[in-house]
Amino acid sequence: MNDTFDYIVVGGGTAGVVIASRLKEYLPGARIALLEGGANAVDHSIVNDVTDPLDWTTHFQEGLMVDYPTTPQEYLDDRKIPNPAGRLLSGSSGVNVGMWMRASTADLDVLAERAGNERFKYENLLRYYRRIETHFDTTADTSRYGFDGPIHTVGGRKYPLRSVLQKSAENLGHKYNPTKGDPVGLGDITQCWLATSETTATRQHSAKVYNLDGVKVFCDTPVARLLLDELKRAIAIELISGRRMMASKEIIISCGAHKTPQLLMLSGIGPADQLMQHGISQKVESPAVGENLTDHNVVTQYYKLRDPSKGLARPFDGTMKPEYGQGLPFDFALFANLPAAEIETHLREDGINPDGLSEKALLLRPHRSHYLSVAWYYPLLAHATAFPTVQADGAHISLCAFHMLPLSRGTVTLRSANPRDNPVCNPRYLSTKTDRFILRRAIRENLRLVETEPLASEIEGEVPPADQRFPALTAASSDEEIDARIRAFAVTIAHPMGTCALGTVLDDKFRVKGMKGLRVCDASVFPEPIAAMPSCTIYALAELCADLIAKEIEDLS
Repeated sequence: MNDTFDYIVVGGGTAGVVIASRLKEYLPGARIALLEGGANAVDHSIVNDVTDPLDWTTHFQEGLMVDYPTTPQEYLDDRKIPNPAGRLLSGSSGVNVGMWMRASTADLDVLAERAGNERFKYENLLRYYRRIETHFDTTADTSRYGFDGPIHTVGGRKYPLRSVLQKSAENLGHKYNPTKGDPVGLGDITQCWLATSETTATRQHSAKVYNLDGVKVFCDTPVARLLLDELKRAIAIELISGRRMMASKEIIISCGAHKTPQLLMLSGIGPADQLMQHGISQKVESPAVGENLTDHNVVTQYYKLRDPSKGLARPFDGTMKPEYGQGLPFDFALFANLPAAEIETHLREDGINPDGLSEKALLLRPHRSHYLSVAWYYPLLAHATAFPTVQADGAHISLCAFHMLPLSRGTVTLRSANPRDNPVCNPRYLSTKTDRFILRRAIRENLRLVETEPLASEIEGEVPPADQRFPALTAASSDEEIDARIRAFAVTIAHPMGTCALGTVLDDKFRVKGMKGLRVCDASVFPEPIAAMPSCTIYALAELCADLIAKEIEDLS
């Protein structure tokens, strides 16, 4: 006999947990199932310990993370780029770095246009941004921040290099900007950790902080496909084990930008050529499923400090403060918007008319952040082979250049009709000249930053890779030298988005077009990239999705 529920949420990650929790809160009589392919590790020490949140060795060993490596990337020296994701209840919110950033007003204007509804604009999503958080600063503006939400944040730490870094950035024209929906400039970084003492913190991940009482949670339960009736209504899910679960009202898919399109295609929902290639009978024509894959790239450089005895980098000998144990050692996120005149030339070289209505022209809108720079006061992810002399010894810091609004678009396609096989992920990183220009420009601005006083007096110079083909970079380095570094060392920060986008695959209520009883809510719904770490906005969208579902029931009653 098959189990029957009113709502089945497939994917217990960042968004799925929120939707299941809120539906149970809003519809207490509803039978709700939450299915997660990974383990229940809510109380696992390696999930909640944020001493080094990027040390994922044990996570992979214990099956709490999975890699979706890309195909060889033409513009990254044909490298296959690792693309890690959480595979546990809480999803990637249980393994990420916890940088807590809202999307900008400009980015959400674009999202609203693409989705076809103003509910996605910043002023309308603000209620959800506020609902999800308990902001660390109790004196902050109550109209902008939330103070009784499930996700606690930490911030406000001030490190020894803070004033030096700020002055150098301001000397380059980047003004300090405590964001009010427009983050361009230098802003303080917040993390979604809970301070457990004056010296410690713990991770705030979805299944840790959202109430799942009354929700039937199934972990270690991978789904093979959805089942549709003759009216193209999603009525059930079939597990890899062969077991089936029926949904009397709706199924909500929340498996992430790689697995959600795969599940739809395995269920016969997607582009005809993909389905035919793997012998899958098409149930619903949806050609944009798996298209529009986009992601954020980063290049990290390492710098040696001139005088390590000053305690400017972790372990902060002589300068350590108790609160430094509550988060990663950084002060600012520097968001930058490039002049339209600099970008237009490259758009035209890419065959894009910047004066037309193409979505690519959205890149030229005011207040959109083309890149982000972050200085970390320790050697972030320094690979022992590539950078053998870079040690966590208080003598080194890192500087990252993040490309935030890529034009490059890739695909998620099926490897086979077997649900146990991971999909084929080809993001086509940096496949436009415009993207390559913006990332090069971001690195060049970082090079200028470390050569601008007063920061310049604290920096001895870049520690280049051990490979002699790559000299130390300076502001005088050629474009060719910077491009070579990008091709050899750029990676992803694992923010895949866009593969089941609002406006193409989905309508403005997250419903799959051409079907009934099926919604999607996760990172795959973004029609355009946002210039922020996406988790905060994914939480907000999940809250919105749950509200929309509950309101439909209310309207029918």
